[in-house]
Amino acid sequence: MRRFVLLSLAGILVVFLAALAFIEWSAPPEAPPPEPRPSPAVETQRRPAILAPPPAAVTSEVVESFVNPPPKAVPEPPSPAPAFDLSGRQADLQAVVARQCGGMTVRLGDEMRRQGDTVKGEAILLVDAEPMAGRVKLGQSRQQSPGNLRPSLVACAQMALRGKELPVAAARPGERFTVQVVLGMDPAGAPR
Repeated sequence: MRRFVLLSLAGILVVFLAALAFIEWSAPPEAPPPEPRPSPAVETQRRPAILAPPPAAVTSEVVESFVNPPPKAVPEPPSPAPAFDLSGRQADLQAVVARQCGGMTVRLGDEMRRQGDTVKGEAILLVDAEPMAGRVKLGQSRQQSPGNLRPSLVACAQMALRGKELPVAAARPGERFTVQVVLGMDPAGAPR
C-alpha cells in the first residue's frame, strides 16, 4: 500500500512538472517594450540661471578662524580625575595612536591644564578607563570637542585606544573613571 501511494505521488509530480514545462514552452516570448517616439520639437526659450550670492556666514573671517582657531583653555572633563597620575603614560598613548593613525599628537587633558597649555583646534576625547591591579584598561570613548581634525582621524584614534592596557603601578581595582585625551596633528608628520 505504501509503495502504491509513493508511486501515485511521484506520477502526480511528473505530470505537474510536464504541464509547467509545456506552459512555459508554448507561451509567446515577451516582446521588448516599444521605443519611445520622439515628441514634436517644441521650442522653449531658456532663461539664464541666476546664481545666488554666497551666504553671508561664509566669510574669510570664518575660514580663518577654522584654519587658525584662537587658543582656549582645555575644558574640564565631566567626571573627576583618577586618584593616580597618568602623566607618565602619555608617551605610551602617543605611540599607540601614531602607530595606527600616523602623525598625530596625543596629550592628556589633566597634564595640559597643569602646564597651563591651551588647545588650538585639537579634538578632545573622553575615554572610559577601568583600573586593575598595576594597570589601566581603556574602553570606549566619545568626543568632548571635535576640533578641526578630520572625523576619520578621530575615529582611527578611538579604535587605536580602545582595549589598550597601560602599566600604572599605583592602579588598584576600583571605580571606573574617564581619561581626557587631546588629539592634534603633528606638524612634523602627516597622517598615513
